[in-house]
Amino acid sequence: MRKNMYESFFRASTVLFWLCLIIVFVYVLTIYLYPFLIGLIISLIFLPAVNFIENNFGWKRSSAVFFIILLFVLIFSAIITLLIAEIVAGLGYLKKELPQYINDGVEYIHQWFDTFILPLYEGILAFSSQLNSGQQTTLHHSLENILGELGNHMSTIVQHVLNGLADFLLALPNTITVLFFALLGAFFITKDWPVMIHWVESKTPKRIKVIVSKMTTQWKKAITGYVFAQLTLVCMTGLIVLIGLFIIGVEYAITTALLIALVDIFPYLGTGLIFIPWIAYAFFSGNWGLSIGLSILYGLVIIQRQLAEPKVMSKHMGIPPLALLISLFACYQMFGIFGLLIGPALLILLQSIVKAGVFQEVITYVKKG
Repeated sequence: MRKNMYESFFRASTVLFWLCLIIVFVYVLTIYLYPFLIGLIISLIFLPAVNFIENNFGWKRSSAVFFIILLFVLIFSAIITLLIAEIVAGLGYLKKELPQYINDGVEYIHQWFDTFILPLYEGILAFSSQLNSGQQTTLHHSLENILGELGNHMSTIVQHVLNGLADFLLALPNTITVLFFALLGAFFITKDWPVMIHWVESKTPKRIKVIVSKMTTQWKKAITGYVFAQLTLVCMTGLIVLIGLFIIGVEYAITTALLIALVDIFPYLGTGLIFIPWIAYAFFSGNWGLSIGLSILYGLVIIQRQLAEPKVMSKHMGIPPLALLISLFACYQMFGIFGLLIGPALLILLQSIVKAGVFQEVITYVKKG
């Protein structure tokens, strides 16, 4: 009895040791070696195409890998070039039209000041003239504090924008370096993938192979379900926006709805990237009807997204809505915006572990060996 207890304790210690080793490995990989983690992800995307070329055209694996990576770089460079060309064209357009927009904006601000701020100021002066000297001093101090805080907030916003632009420019060299090492790592990982897989399989016990196979199957199902869930949500958003834009009477409603639906893929920000500037422009340009209509439509899109997302994702991924909501909120609190992507990923991992019977296998190993 005592011997069995010692053996169970030893096996439990072995499991904990390997678990800690895996956690340390993942931590080091994500913090210090993340370019190679990106390279691994890129390699997994390239593998089907490389295998297809190698098996059907008789190319050497290194040549197939080089061709696919070169094709990826060319397509990526073409997209970046098109984006830069569009930005340059947009800047050229702004160079011509911006002075007129600025003049219109100044005129609108001037009218708004004359019709709202100036009467309000005159009313405050008329009200303060009826107060005694102490009350007038208090009121003036309060107004000075409000204006001072407003100025501080405006300067803080401008400073944040400038700091963000500076951080972006400073991060470009590091981004290029990370991308270079990621592509280099992807090349060698993809080229040596069969050798690495053969070595891992030769060193892995049969029981673990079965567990890993089950987990891989569950991962594929969950990831496919996640993709279908996102496509469903994007289609729902696009349909609602299209109907709303037709009701409001916006020109090019179909193109605009498609663009907003594509932007809806981004976590947290989503449709706000287009709706918020659009609403602000309509408001300050005096188009009150369009501004109100877009605000109502944006509110409906947000409500629809918040109500439908847990249900749709849980249906396609096989995860209870409450568990999905908890994971989304917890990961958002810990990781910010990116937590909205990390939450479902962690749930997919946990779900695959449970459905593959990993916990049951560990318990059986600790008890019986």
